[in-house]
Amino acid sequence: MSVSQMATSRLYKLIESLCSKRNVNLPVELGKCLYEPVENGVELYLAHFLLDSQHSDYTSPVAKITFNVNAQAWCFYVPQYHGEELHWTPYQHLPYSHSLEALIRELESDPQACFWADN
Repeated sequence: MSVSQMATSRLYKLIESLCSKRNVNLPVELGKCLYEPVENGVELYLAHFLLDSQHSDYTSPVAKITFNVNAQAWCFYVPQYHGEELHWTPYQHLPYSHSLEALIRELESDPQACFWADN
């Protein structure tokens, strides 16, 4: 198993825990946190539900975390739209870190109110 595979496995475990904690006792109208594995990382989304539905009406991107093998650092991105096209841009306040936990703390606490505030 390569370093990046071990690192991404750790990321999946931490993100799954973050989503589980965030979704507990959260009203469905505020959206449910979910993630999708991508190459060397994850993309986080909020699933939005209609009030009378158990199925997601649509999802909106929240953040993306990937591991850069060459830099041996985690890269942290936020979604930006150019027209209708989604682009991931570096998170201005913490674009990368050698500590995965630092990125997870930033995501959980959302000090800039850009991940969870509008959702």
